[in-house]
Amino acid sequence: MRISLYLAIAACLAGMGVVLHGAILSSRDAGFAQSNPETVSVTDGGFASDYFDLSYRAPDGWTEGLPGPAPSQSGYYVLGNWAPKGDFAGTILVVAQDMFFGPDSSDDVKSAVTQFRQVMSKVDGMTIDREPTEVSVAGRPGYRVDFSGVGLFRSMFTIEIRCHVVMFNLTSRDAELLASLAGSLDHLVPVRKTSDPVPECVRDYASENVVHRVEPHAIGIRSVSVPVRVIVAADGV
Repeated sequence: MRISLYLAIAACLAGMGVVLHGAILSSRDAGFAQSNPETVSVTDGGFASDYFDLSYRAPDGWTEGLPGPAPSQSGYYVLGNWAPKGDFAGTILVVAQDMFFGPDSSDDVKSAVTQFRQVMSKVDGMTIDREPTEVSVAGRPGYRVDFSGVGLFRSMFTIEIRCHVVMFNLTSRDAELLASLAGSLDHLVPVRKTSDPVPECVRDYASENVVHRVEPHAIGIRSVSVPVRVIVAADGV
C-alpha cells in the first residue's frame, strides 16, 4: 500500500464524501419516516412510529402477532398487534385511519367513536358496557368505548394525531385482564427527543395554497357505473 500525502488527502476527501452521503441518506430516510404513516418499527416488545411520534411497549410476556394487511386505499393502516405467549387470553390491535380518505369522512374522533358505537350496538349479542367517554391516553385527549359479547370483553381507545384516528383495540376473555391492558396504554411515550414541532395536518390546505399543479394522465378504466332499471313485460319485450 503506497502511502503519500496526496493519497492521504484523497482518502480523507473520500471518507468525508462517504460520511456526508450517509448523512444525506439518513436525513432523507428520517424525513420519509416522519412523512409516511405506515412506516412503523414493530417488535415483540411493542412499536414505534416517527410519523405519529408515538411508541408503545406491550405487556411482559406478549409477542408480536401476524403482520397486518397492506394499507388500504381508504387510508387504513395496521400499526401492530400482539398476543400473550402460550395462552391466547387476549389481543392488542393498534390501527390508524386517515380522516381525509376514510369511508365516512368523520370530522373528529368523537364522531368516529359515536359511529363505531352505533354499529356495534346493532350486532346481535353485543352489549355496550361503557358509552363513549372522554379519557386521557398518556396525556392525550381521546375517547373510550367498552363493549362485550360472545364471551369476550373489548375496549377501544381513540386519539387524533395528524389528521388520523389512532385506535387501540383491546380484547380479552377476562375483564380483569382487559383492565390491565387498558392500564398498559400509560406506557405510550413520544419517539422524537427534540422539541421541534411536527407540521400540523390542515384540511384543504393544498387547495388554498397551490404553488404548482400537474394534472395526471388518465389511465385505466374510464367507464362509470350508472344504476339503471330494466322493465321486462310479460311477453318478454
